[in-house]
Order: sequence, then C-alpha cells, then structure tokens
Amino acid sequence: MTKTTAYAKLDLAININPKKMTDGHYPVRYIDCQIDLCDKLTFENQIEKIEVICDDPSLPVDEDNFVYKAAILLKEMVGKKRLGTKITLVKNIPIKAGFGGGSSDAAATILGLSRLWKVKLSDNQIKRVARDLGKDFYYSYYGKVSEVVGKGKNYEIMPFRSCLPKFWLLVVVPDVEKPSTGWVYENLKTKNIGRNFDKQSFSTNKIEKLKTAIWQSDKMGILKNLTNDFEDSVFSYYPIIGEIKDDLARAGAQAAIMAGSGLSVVGFFGSKKKAEIGKQKLEGEGVIKQILVSKPLN
Repeated sequence: MTKTTAYAKLDLAININPKKMTDGHYPVRYIDCQIDLCDKLTFENQIEKIEVICDDPSLPVDEDNFVYKAAILLKEMVGKKRLGTKITLVKNIPIKAGFGGGSSDAAATILGLSRLWKVKLSDNQIKRVARDLGKDFYYSYYGKVSEVVGKGKNYEIMPFRSCLPKFWLLVVVPDVEKPSTGWVYENLKTKNIGRNFDKQSFSTNKIEKLKTAIWQSDKMGILKNLTNDFEDSVFSYYPIIGEIKDDLARAGAQAAIMAGSGLSVVGFFGSKKKAEIGKQKLEGEGVIKQILVSKPLN
C-alpha cells in the first residue's frame, strides 16, 4: 500500500496568445502555484483490475475519471498485464471550479502507482501522458511555483528557485454550473488578451513583472500583476463572477483573481485573521456555494 496527496493548483497568471496555431490551439503561458487544499489517495495492489473508489458519489469512477485514466495509461506504458490496483480517493478540492483537481489527482496517481509498481518514468514519458491528460496534469506532476508554456499538446515547465511570500487566500466557489474549458476557449474575446506574448517587454507585460516579483519575493509586485486572460470573456457571460471579485475587494482582499477558466474566485489577504473576517462578510450570499480559507504551498 502507498498513499499520495494531490494539491489544488492556482494560476497566478494566464497569458493567451490570440493567434491560434495550425492545430487550432492557442499558445498559453501560465505562472502556477499549489495551495493547501488537497485530495488524498490510497493505492493497494491487486491482480489485473484497475478499480477506483471515491467518497464523492457525484464523480464517475470509470473511464471518465482522471484517476482511472492515469492508472490505465501507466499500466499500458509499463506493458505488464497482471498489474492492477484498488485506488481510494478522498475529495476535498472543489470539483469543476478552476483548481485542476482532476488533473492533480491524475498526477498523484502516476506518482503513487510508480512507487507501488516500482516504475520510473522519464520526463519524455511524462510528456506523453500529458498529451492525453493536459497541461494541469503536467504542472501538478512537478508542482512548486513554476512557469508553464503550452503549445498545442506540448508543454515545458520552468520552476522558480524562489518561494512565494506568505499569503492567506479566500477560495470562493459560486453556486453556478461551470462551462467546459473548451466552451470558454470557443467564446474567448481575443481583443485584449496575450499582450506581448512573445516579447520580453518588462514595461508592458504583466507576466514578466510577475516573474520578477516572484524572484524578488516582492509581495505587492505579485499582487499588482496577477492576470487571467479568461476573465473578460467569462465575466461577460457570467457577470456574477466579476461581482464576486469586487465583493472580495470590499471584504478586504488586497487582490483577487478568477481561478483558471472559472468559475471560482480567489482573494489574497495579508493574514489568516483578515481572511477569516473576509469570509464572515461574504457568508450568506445566495450565489456562493462554498468559501474556504487556504494558503499557497512553498
């Protein structure tokens, strides 16, 4: 038996090039970190069968589950028919909320089963898995504070040597059904996105300023340069999400950003006490499903 922990991912920056590649994908740059919201996975050996058990009945446990997919992919790569496992998944990361929970679970599955089955994968093999499971899987496999560049189904990751300064977070999950990431891309408003995507212009490029702020542990520099190119498009179709971002500011957040392609919003606070006071101010809002206090991992 072996156990792993799958941590939620938070995009501090999403920078989308408005010019599609020939394969129809948008090139994207991300600055990602992990936060302490996490799922727990336990792996036990059994012969041949891949079995997933989850404490959340709303999640599938078959081919539509990222944990199951990851286990099957690893078994196929290893090429040993008799390998099997029983995987128990305990969910805490909000589902379909912009935190890459399924992808993080998949990464934790590859890590856990690699230990259980005594398998060692190269970076090229991990990239092959990422072509099936996506960018968030690739990031979550390596973790830490990193820049990730995605072009089509190919990804490169560049970890930062520095850590984030201490922040406390309010994770606000709205009671609104999330559209698929594919739908968000299809309805992307490209007019104001991807500024200086391929240029290193420090004066105009927020993602370059954010990288420098992280290297220098510049707390205010980080807060000023959080950026998510999905926000304008999502806010135009779901104005309530923009309102939640404004509500976080009124509740004391120093900055706020939409998580991934939505629909959760994360507020940044200077202390745990201030985050908890902000939570009290937001509780009872009808559109809010869940509010969680969290912090980045370092």
